[in-house]
Amino acid sequence: MSELSFHRLAGPPGTRVLVIAGEADSDTSPALAVALDTALSGSPAPETLIVDCSGLRFCECAGLNELLRARHAAADAGVGFALAGLSPQVARLLDLTGTRAVFEVLTTAPPSVPLPSTAPTATAMAVQMAELAAEAERQTNTDRWDLSAASTALARATATQLAESVGPLDVQEALPGIERLERLREALAVVAIGTAHTHGQLAWFFARANIALTPVLRWRALTADREHAFGTVVPTPEEFTDAENAVRHLQSVLARTTTHGFATEPARLQPINRSL
Repeated sequence: MSELSFHRLAGPPGTRVLVIAGEADSDTSPALAVALDTALSGSPAPETLIVDCSGLRFCECAGLNELLRARHAAADAGVGFALAGLSPQVARLLDLTGTRAVFEVLTTAPPSVPLPSTAPTATAMAVQMAELAAEAERQTNTDRWDLSAASTALARATATQLAESVGPLDVQEALPGIERLERLREALAVVAIGTAHTHGQLAWFFARANIALTPVLRWRALTADREHAFGTVVPTPEEFTDAENAVRHLQSVLARTTTHGFATEPARLQPINRSL
């Protein structure tokens, strides 16, 4: 199975550097998409995003398509977008596809330093959830995804509850931190309850999703001294958004779950009344 890792660096003022390493193919392109979107949307938004490809050993069309999509999204947002440190294979792919002229290509990445440890990294929750969803899709494509009708109904019900727990980006960002954390804890509980009520593939899928969301358990929204906080930390706005994006990704996959794979379009979900 292909592997792709990411980490963010702080470049010159207004510049964000995303370093990608490994192989960008159909297996890892969902994770690449999440990493690029997160780098573009992180607060404060960058003036320029540089994607350092010096560690990218291999890239196929699926990975190139994500880079092209991110470049288009950056242009729409008024953000500069450049590739740096192209490996010979990546440079050859750009030449063969005629896309080198589309990108701004730097010979080397600018001087940069790692961001503080609180910033999202290669283990960011949304990236892990994208990788989990991609694995489920691969099982579907090889006819190895086989759920009972009861498991499918549980997946859809869980999706409905997740949609209620974590709302759209603009809604979540308007909430105080303590309520954002409350809703994320609700989502984590929903997935844990789902794990307890099924077996086999769906239980294993839920378990992996729970593991991806585990950092939420170390978060707090109230001020406290280190001695009385039991090791919990106050998350950054970017970490809140990363966790919420992970829940949205999981919700979307579960909403499309069928007994033998995933429907093309998400199911229409009926919100749950939070006052009940």
